[in-house]
Amino acid sequence: MKSVRIALVLVLGLVLIGGVFSGGGRDSGSGGLTRATICGTNGPGDTQSMGHEELARRLNAMGGWNVIAMVSSEMGSTDDVTEQAINGAPVIAATDPARLAVYVPDIGILMMPYLFSDYSQIDGLMDTPLYREWVGMLRREGIELLTNNSLTGWRNWLTNRGPIRNPSDLNGLRIRTMGNPIAINSVESMGAVPIAMAQDQAYHAIATGVVEGGEWQIPTIYSLRLYEVANHISLSRHFLLMVSLVAGTRWFDTLSPVQQTQLRNTTVETFRDNQAIVVEYEQRFLNEMRTRFGVTVEENPDRRAFQQASAHLYADPRTTGGVDFERLRTELFRQLGITP
Repeated sequence: MKSVRIALVLVLGLVLIGGVFSGGGRDSGSGGLTRATICGTNGPGDTQSMGHEELARRLNAMGGWNVIAMVSSEMGSTDDVTEQAINGAPVIAATDPARLAVYVPDIGILMMPYLFSDYSQIDGLMDTPLYREWVGMLRREGIELLTNNSLTGWRNWLTNRGPIRNPSDLNGLRIRTMGNPIAINSVESMGAVPIAMAQDQAYHAIATGVVEGGEWQIPTIYSLRLYEVANHISLSRHFLLMVSLVAGTRWFDTLSPVQQTQLRNTTVETFRDNQAIVVEYEQRFLNEMRTRFGVTVEENPDRRAFQQASAHLYADPRTTGGVDFERLRTELFRQLGITP
């Protein structure tokens, strides 16, 4: 089954790329509209998926666009879709700073544990010189960063082995996380055994005992129904997951200047509006999982202990890709007006 799925993803990618090379992403069967697919890994009803669907709606309403949103890893993993974008497919990938650090290590700092303590701290991020520098560096790698203001929320521990209050409670637990050095090393430093795994495999992995849990944001736990196989949530808030919406420059540069502006501006505006939805549904979903599905919630784990356990990673080249994240954090905070 897995091999069939991979084959389908590859075929879809080749079909999309073929459309770009033959017609600049324009769909001759839809009156010459520019077509694109927004690809996400979260389930239907997730706040990120809501944002993708709204972005498609807004672009299509402008005329000249034929955009669809696909959820639940229907187009493959995040990294698969990003590679499709770089290769010229008319896709918009919902990736994140830690994954983009493979191309530009500096931007990975945005995904470091306990960098931020409040959503409002990132309000001015896209106006900073650092951010503009990262945009240019990614462009040289074939990646057009459309926006980085998409929130999916704080990431927290989810396990089937009781509440997690401090790092010692994670000892020996196999925890699913994202497949990048920042996530893997952070989870390990906070006490768990990190298991990198595609998101669409996590439910089955928990149900069959391959892992004892994972770390996710509340809307994703809800939309993927992970509470059915793990019913203990600890609000550790160890990562603030910002989603980086990216396209490939090979496709983006085929768009007219008007459509480039439409795509950039509409993406930024859509996910700025989506932030309030994330905050609202984060609490709504948590309350529903607690009252309707019997999930237990540790509201106040020892976040300071988790922060201290992972603090050394800012100076760990295995995690930072050789970038001095301690110096970079100081400069980022200065540009954002954050007092450490």
